[in-house]
Amino acid sequence: MSNKIYDDLAKHYDFLVSKDIENFRFPYSEYTLVQEIIAEYVTDWGNGKKKRVLDIGIGSAALYEKILPEQLDLTGIDNSEPMLEIAKLRVPDARLINFNIKKGLPEELKNEYFDFIVISYVFMHFDLEFVLYFIDLFRQHLSPFGKLIIGDIMFYSEEKKLKYLNDNPDNTYPDMNYHVFEEILDRIEDNYDLSFMEINQYTGMIIVDKMYQNTLQFEETLIKYNENTEKWKSTQPEKKSE
Repeated sequence: MSNKIYDDLAKHYDFLVSKDIENFRFPYSEYTLVQEIIAEYVTDWGNGKKKRVLDIGIGSAALYEKILPEQLDLTGIDNSEPMLEIAKLRVPDARLINFNIKKGLPEELKNEYFDFIVISYVFMHFDLEFVLYFIDLFRQHLSPFGKLIIGDIMFYSEEKKLKYLNDNPDNTYPDMNYHVFEEILDRIEDNYDLSFMEINQYTGMIIVDKMYQNTLQFEETLIKYNENTEKWKSTQPEKKSE
């Protein structure tokens, strides 16, 4: 979707998303659940410490109504100034940057590291090559034991994607990318630690961990799909804080 369209939609964006949620409608039907899972991870991490969070495509910052502001050191990037104006009302203490991430990261962030990098409902606007580039780029800016959390239109397998689109042809849009976790997993480097959650037929979440050898002492509650094809349960098990 073009920058101008998002600029024009900014005042109505939250309302339009809420209608998808209320009517269980593609593509944003699980928007609230995705936000709740992200908020739970951010809130539970670090035994109450303030977390450094980078939100790529922060939009109206609705996610941060679910997280206490005193828990956050928040930086948000969006390429829509009207969206950032709305975000500023929700998160007045955040550092908000108008920038097009197709160019990578803003210069002022190139030497910074974050406990969480969040990117939700953004990858559907980029092809697979960009997605792989972004995962590699953002992972380099995670603090030790940090997490990159991705929530988007995403399928576990090509088979599931084709079945869904065949059964729901009205939800096929030429300007939307329908990514497949198995394809990302096949293309990504072996030293990446990826986990996948299937939210519904067309919504998925990926967590990329910045892991080190000594992290083996910590309990890991996520299901690793390259080893196991069970669903990662949406009722999150208790996680041990870093």
